[in-house]
Amino acid sequence: MVRIYLPVLSHIQRFVTRTSQHRLHSVPLRRMATYTLRSLDSSEFLIWEKQDFISILDQVKRAERKNFPRNEIFDFDTELKKRNAELIVVLEPVRGASSTPPVVAAYAVYVSASQLELLHKLCVCEKYRRQGIARKMLLSHHERLAARGCSKVQLWVDQARVPARSLYEDLGFEEVGRLENYYGPNRTALRMVLQM
Repeated sequence: MVRIYLPVLSHIQRFVTRTSQHRLHSVPLRRMATYTLRSLDSSEFLIWEKQDFISILDQVKRAERKNFPRNEIFDFDTELKKRNAELIVVLEPVRGASSTPPVVAAYAVYVSASQLELLHKLCVCEKYRRQGIARKMLLSHHERLAARGCSKVQLWVDQARVPARSLYEDLGFEEVGRLENYYGPNRTALRMVLQM
């Protein structure tokens, strides 16, 4: 896993340095979201140019527009400026093309509030669905959250999204509330919580 701290998107600068273990680390800056980049094949990504980061974030934004209705699209430009936001991206390297940025397979957005984490967004791109990517990504991240002292993870999900609900239930989330017409007419939102 490669953990990267990036500044506000409009002010990305060269700040990533290489350690002797060929891992990435950064100088924490004042206002930033946390970005975690992971590979489908467990390799590390050594991304040095700001264009690579921008390309990955552009892919995430395109996936968001393709996979969610307009009223549910996440405003990455605004929300990722917040210090308590974390974007986790699963990438597939492009084989034999070292100058081509990796392809986004899935992403999740978490928002921290003390010992509570809100899973604000989860998306697996169509080509990568039904391969267990979301499950692995969430389990791995929840282990990190527990180690940091997080006591519960909360999310809202459309009642009609059966595959997503099934995944969350399998991971131990329990329904604790509902809000009628939240996502639109006759589209109920379920509040689910995972006790850590």
